[in-house]
Amino acid sequence: MEDMTTPVEDLLERAQVYTKTSLQLFKLKATDKLAEIISNLASGFVIVVILALFFVNLNIAIALLLGDLFGKAWLGFISVSGLYACIGLIVYLHRNQWIKKPVSNSIIEELLMDENLKDDQLPD
Repeated sequence: MEDMTTPVEDLLERAQVYTKTSLQLFKLKATDKLAEIISNLASGFVIVVILALFFVNLNIAIALLLGDLFGKAWLGFISVSGLYACIGLIVYLHRNQWIKKPVSNSIIEELLMDENLKDDQLPD
């Protein structure tokens, strides 16, 4: 039997297949990016928790040491707290340039990384 499809029908069928394939590719790329971002956040969170526990113990030890030097334990804790208040104020004043802009830029760069690849930069 002969194929009775017209060129227009064939073109429409190919366009439909192309659209479905493009949509599937977009979904796969979006899923890959989301998984990469979530895994980076999860690993970063674990590292932050471990470092936080380390620094809490270190700060308690420093506060006890300073308290021993000052003669009263509470003076050591007050001095360590005062140091962190000063550091917190400095970070608060510079939060946009030290935290907000770099984090925003890294997220945007991560999301747009695939689109910036040129044909000669594509992996084999």
